Amino acid sequence: MQQPQNVPGGQPTAAVAFIQGEREPEPLQASPAWLAEVLAIAEDAIISVNETQHVQIFNQGAEKIFGYSAEEVLGKPLSILLPTRFRAIHIQHMLDFAQAPEVARIMGKRREIFGRRRDGEEFPAEASISKLERHGDIVFTVILRDITERKRGEAVRAQLAALIEAERSRTAAELEQQVQSRTAHLNSLLAFSRELLGMHSLEAVLREALHHASDVLPEAQCGVIYLVQGDDQRLVVRASYGFTKLPAISIPHDVGLVGLAHTSRQTQRTNSRAEWEALVAMSGDEQTRPVGDLDSIEAPFTGAIALPLVVQQQAVGVLVLLRQGDEGSFAVEEQATLEGIANLTATAVLEEQRQHMAARMSTQLANLEAQRHSMEARLSEAESGMLQAARLAAVGQLAASIAHEINNPLYAARNALYLLEEDLPEELRSGPYLTMASEQLARIARIIERMRDFYRPTRGEVGRCNINQLLEDTLALAELNVPQGRMAMVFVPANDLRPIMGNADQLRQVFLNIVLNAIDAMPEGGTLTVRTEAGPTVALIEIQDTGIGIPEELRERLFEPFFTNKPNGTGLGLSISAHIVTQHGGQIEVESMVGRGTTFRIVLPYGGAGT
Repeated sequence: MQQPQNVPGGQPTAAVAFIQGEREPEPLQASPAWLAEVLAIAEDAIISVNETQHVQIFNQGAEKIFGYSAEEVLGKPLSILLPTRFRAIHIQHMLDFAQAPEVARIMGKRREIFGRRRDGEEFPAEASISKLERHGDIVFTVILRDITERKRGEAVRAQLAALIEAERSRTAAELEQQVQSRTAHLNSLLAFSRELLGMHSLEAVLREALHHASDVLPEAQCGVIYLVQGDDQRLVVRASYGFTKLPAISIPHDVGLVGLAHTSRQTQRTNSRAEWEALVAMSGDEQTRPVGDLDSIEAPFTGAIALPLVVQQQAVGVLVLLRQGDEGSFAVEEQATLEGIANLTATAVLEEQRQHMAARMSTQLANLEAQRHSMEARLSEAESGMLQAARLAAVGQLAASIAHEINNPLYAARNALYLLEEDLPEELRSGPYLTMASEQLARIARIIERMRDFYRPTRGEVGRCNINQLLEDTLALAELNVPQGRMAMVFVPANDLRPIMGNADQLRQVFLNIVLNAIDAMPEGGTLTVRTEAGPTVALIEIQDTGIGIPEELRERLFEPFFTNKPNGTGLGLSISAHIVTQHGGQIEVESMVGRGTTFRIVLPYGGAGT
């Protein structure tokens, strides 16, 4: 496999050399240096990968878009540039494209994709892809364009259109309200009462109350509804309209015009701006202004009315309207209709509060019921775990018993074979039958030793373990069993991986067992990739092969003791490995696809078992 290269400054001249290959270059119309310069200055990301989807070219445009330097990406899997949820399907798409007759898929004719920057941010993009076969190797080249800003522009335009439409609707509603006559006030009140019957949201009730109040008083420029909340009975804004600045969010329940209406449970009004400002000044606190900054109201403010929301002698809030136009008193029918709206609103508010309390109680009861079911499920799971533990203990005891019974005659047979060899002439000692007998007796001894390992905890000191070093040693040892050139071994260690607390011998046994299984799964050769990753509290190890894969019906039993699909296997290797990982407080899982390979993932806490 060719290794990606990079030169200082991020210029992808070596990547161009990769495309040309180590063989005799074919004649080109442009020089490699010229091609490298074109790639380097392109604003779009230009990325080339080999057949195993490892990055070979990563230009400056890609560095700007993804936030990685070329040195960080070259030789790494393309999947680091993709959101996790799209990685598997992307691999499939690349494989399909490799087999397809087409040599390119053009930007703009494909659906949008998503990339993943170095800081984890996902972004939308358009991409085109092409493939080029050179000397039997396929090189894929992706040209990718970040369309984040374009998407934002589209969203802004959509928001502006929605705002314009909302403004049109509001303006139309206000014009309709202005043409209503006073004879429609009672009809509005009746309509409001009918509408309340079908509403199930307090916010909807309050919005509708302001809507009907503004119908009754078309000259009201602004409106706000305060509701009583908290033990200190503060009045809090829950709905408003017409303000260029939001009214005071929370005010004391007994200050100003609003507080007077609340405490007296009677409608309060002012008929001039001067009268209003005098009342505000008397409060002595700028934060108690009932309807916010009056200076932000462009049209002349000439009066205000504050209507208490009272039901069953209980004040639950205040509805306030500001009016503009000629100074003067509110008409009697206007005030009466507004008080009717306030009373209906108060009834709806109180009912909603009762329903909210009932809903909270219902939710609490549902949560308690869910907790009960959860505890029952956990109890059932614990019972199942105890049964499984008992089963494993029985298997272990059986293994120990078998090992004990076999050991004595086994040693006798090995000693007898040794004495027999000593009595034979030198030329007969290396005969095939004696060699076969010796090897098979040694194999039986190894099986017995593995059975003992499964039954009893492996001894060894717990200390700080360098996972990267253990894996590197394991791969070096495993490589001795692989014919030269038959298989590629790739190790991608995380440089920031911290040591974990554990038993180095046991962990080495786990890694070696999985690596040897991976090698056995690739009889025709392939690629073995080992990666580590540093999590916040755990170390992650991934061992991936491109072998024959494991059928789903076998994966479910993979970690069971004595289960194996190998002619010479004992069925204890993975069981012991899973047991060791569990003793270290970790987890092990496997993913596999028949014909494409298998991936083992191991998670180990830095602090070891109990963390």
